[in-house]
Amino acid sequence: MTAGFTARVPTLWHGRGVARTMTARLTAHRATMIIVDAGVRVPFLPARPTDVAELDPAAVDAETILEIAERIARRPPEVILAVGGGTVLDAAKLAALALAPGRSLQFALERAQSEALTFLPDAPPPVDLVAVPTTLGTSSETNSVSILTNTRGHRLVIGRALRPRHALLDEENLLTLTAAQVREGALEAFLRLAGASTGPARSARAHDDAVALGRAILETADGRVDSGEGRLRLGRLSAATQRSAALRGPDPYAPRHWYVANEVAFHLGVRKMSATAATIAPVWQRILDRDPRWGDRASLERFWASASPPLRLPLDPARGIAELVTRWGIDRPPTPSSRDIDRVAAAIENAWGARRPMLSGLVESDFRDVLRASAWSDRRGVLHGVPAPREGGERHGPRHRLASPIRGAR
Repeated sequence: MTAGFTARVPTLWHGRGVARTMTARLTAHRATMIIVDAGVRVPFLPARPTDVAELDPAAVDAETILEIAERIARRPPEVILAVGGGTVLDAAKLAALALAPGRSLQFALERAQSEALTFLPDAPPPVDLVAVPTTLGTSSETNSVSILTNTRGHRLVIGRALRPRHALLDEENLLTLTAAQVREGALEAFLRLAGASTGPARSARAHDDAVALGRAILETADGRVDSGEGRLRLGRLSAATQRSAALRGPDPYAPRHWYVANEVAFHLGVRKMSATAATIAPVWQRILDRDPRWGDRASLERFWASASPPLRLPLDPARGIAELVTRWGIDRPPTPSSRDIDRVAAAIENAWGARRPMLSGLVESDFRDVLRASAWSDRRGVLHGVPAPREGGERHGPRHRLASPIRGAR
């Protein structure tokens, strides 16, 4: 079913028009199921797919995944074509587990009810999945990670079985993004590199790859976001974070800001990158204050000093990243109440902290301090006197369920 795919990363195709040409090639004479964002116009889709599931990204959750999986199991496709942002691609990757041997999908769904992180049993992808991203920054099209949203939160699922077979990066699919959406995606990709670079004892190759990609992302996003060429370049750089040594290191949980932002996003009903924009500087400040539970100060300072010079940001990493967030106009959530801060802090400890390896040794009071020091907007959505930009992206945003999150059942 998967054509013997055993490579570590997907085959990456990129360029203007590549989605149309490669979709035709990869789906020709093959039973194809399409999983697509209902709000995205995709004229390159196959003329006669065996099934089409149109998703509302804001409503995708575990129930959605299970419904798509049941359709896949009833009529197994030879290839799944997933078109959309990170939420849609993640949903397709998880639903495809319906064709995996054993009970991989059931295992993931059940474990995610009690644990925030699930590692799948090692196995190759169960079906050829062609991922076509329409947003920037998530790298879902090239990684082996999915976010599963259930009643407990945004849960992290990791495993080789989630890896797409092909990734199609086409600038034509990125032209409708606003400049704010492009820069938000660029920040997500950059912070993936920076987060990994807060781990100690990284190899010279990992450091060099992270710095090269980080510098390129900052330079491109700061000046070329309106061109299709610049957006495609950012897509390629985001994909490269997963296809190089940049994220490798002895500490697999080094991007510790991610876990904080993940719980803020779910419990406050905001987008992940909006939550990240608010919380990243105080997390980095704790690293700079030599608290090793959050990360290694020397490693962060070394990365920032090497990656940030093209934008002439402050040399201090915490001040520098705060200035970058403001400079790029990244939206931040309104200031939460004290009760909400207490609720989110408790959720972070319960999901990721205390004795868990992700935020080992960190407890509710630590997270409460970070949230109180975070850079929230005021209740009118104004950041430092500057009107907030239009919201960009759809990954892990507010979840307003429609009557059905799936359209196009056949």
